[in-house]
Amino acid sequence: REAYNSRAMSATAKQEAQRILGRCLPPTEPEGRETGLVVGYVQSGKTMSFETVISLARDNEYGVVIVFAGTKKNLREQSEDRLTKDLGIEDGDNWYHFSNPARAETSQIEDKIQAWKKKPTKKKAILITVLKQVDHLDNLERVLRKLSLDRVPVLIIDDESDQASLNTNAAKIRAGRVDPDTRSSTYDRIVAIRASVSHHSFLQYTATPQANLLLAQTDLLNASCAELVTPGDTYVGGRAFFKENPGLIIDIPAREVPSKDNDVSAPPKSLLSALRYFLLVCAQHAVTKVRGKDRNRSMMVHPAMQTGTHKVYKEWVDNSLRTLTTRVERQHLKAPGEIAERFQLEYDSLRRTYSDLRPLSELIESMVNDVFGEMNCVEVNGTPDAEKKVHWKSTPYWILVGGAKLDRGYTVEGLAITYMPRPLGSSPAADTLQQRARFFGYKKDYQGLCRVFVQSEVREAFANYVDHEEFVRSALINNRGKSLKDWRRDFILHQLLKPTRPNVIGLGSRRINFDGWMVPDALHRENDAVEANRALLDRVEQQWKKTYGPARNASDLPQLKGAKAPTLLIEGIPLKAVLDDFMLNLEVRDPTDAEEHSAMLIGLSLIHISEPTRRTPISYAVFCLK
Repeated sequence: REAYNSRAMSATAKQEAQRILGRCLPPTEPEGRETGLVVGYVQSGKTMSFETVISLARDNEYGVVIVFAGTKKNLREQSEDRLTKDLGIEDGDNWYHFSNPARAETSQIEDKIQAWKKKPTKKKAILITVLKQVDHLDNLERVLRKLSLDRVPVLIIDDESDQASLNTNAAKIRAGRVDPDTRSSTYDRIVAIRASVSHHSFLQYTATPQANLLLAQTDLLNASCAELVTPGDTYVGGRAFFKENPGLIIDIPAREVPSKDNDVSAPPKSLLSALRYFLLVCAQHAVTKVRGKDRNRSMMVHPAMQTGTHKVYKEWVDNSLRTLTTRVERQHLKAPGEIAERFQLEYDSLRRTYSDLRPLSELIESMVNDVFGEMNCVEVNGTPDAEKKVHWKSTPYWILVGGAKLDRGYTVEGLAITYMPRPLGSSPAADTLQQRARFFGYKKDYQGLCRVFVQSEVREAFANYVDHEEFVRSALINNRGKSLKDWRRDFILHQLLKPTRPNVIGLGSRRINFDGWMVPDALHRENDAVEANRALLDRVEQQWKKTYGPARNASDLPQLKGAKAPTLLIEGIPLKAVLDDFMLNLEVRDPTDAEEHSAMLIGLSLIHISEPTRRTPISYAVFCLK
């Protein structure tokens, strides 16, 4: 109720939460189970969405809510902090909260369930948060089996549901290499938890649903329905960064990225530039005295998974920051021109994307007075000396250096500068790549101050992911209200990427490439289809000649001069007409050809839809008629 009544929440968010809960099992049913998929964007408000759904569930007589809160301790703590604050748990009016419950707490939870059953009009529900790790899930399953949950509706939220929850034996099962009942450990515990609750709805929340959508139809976590979380107006995501504002993305030269074949012994120039950008952004923040929710500005350095690399980059940042601080503090009054020149390139760049930037001299003064003393650089990883929990309120300016713990699900407050030298790797998973985009979020007010440093191939992969993401979301919107089990999984995906890690894919799939011509093998196999297609071609030819002009001999065109087998061409036909008048009406009976034909239509449709924003628009199509 607290989250649902929040003034900050839009009417759209409330409606979506109502629709999501509406797809769950009605609390009036005596027993049963439902599985739903909820898809948002990275850093777009999925937590607020499921908090709202949780509040609505309590108001609609769900007695128990279970939240699988990530696979890492920092993510569980982050989720618990949000839930405690937004649901008013510490007020004690609507919730009993148990974190990672052990068997010793079974009787205490049972008492709360009995209290819930005795109060039909005013019910205080039970919220359980649990780390998505085998031991904790195993403890929870044993607790649930001891509870009197008959006729107690239960809602289970699986946050970041495409991570860890899924059966990593799915591909082996599909290939017949293992028994169909073979389960990976975390998946097995989640299935066991669901089996211990007779009445429940299981909602899978994620921003990267590729793995969830490629589960086998018989998979015990396969969703039957899907809903979407729509971000607010101030959200900026992949399109805003990689399509509409490419000036916010800065390439890291390959020679500046350490590897086994490239020894980099000093801080790369691009890292030093990123640090100067960050200091200017912090100074702008200090001068304008931004407070409240937007009280932080941060920089993220995300080099690789290995923690040894994190130490190298942190040492580079520490030493560079120390040197720069000393020089600026000593020289900003004696040699202001020299100090200004050091920041001029980054300042001019920020000025082009953020019109309200204060004068450079004022920002340098603010660095000395307000920023240097408040800067804190920490490692965020699993090493003993790393920062266990970032206390954002303790200081406004942070530089976080890390790997996996700065990936999926982790919120970096006020993130402005991202330095990610991490390479793309060979055939990376699209969902894994997208989850690294911690720089997305509700930052429209200061988007022009943001910069993302990546290698050029990573920039290209992110840009291509945008089209893929929008295609999947559009398909889910078109399928809204229908069963996911009947939806054909067609994805547009750049050749740089694979959809997800192969071991969790339970559906058979085929990749169809669009480079070059696509020649059907069996278009003339059935006589009735041949006659229908010839009649279609005759109709289309007459229609196009009237609309777009007579057919010309292709050999008359300069680029085809002297062609031995002349072809008649009609020029200036819009791609939409090719699709609507002809391609969508072709009869393709052969299963393999039909797959390729469908894939081609999807690809052409995407090109047509994105024509207004393409750098090189396709203005017309030339189609062979005879």
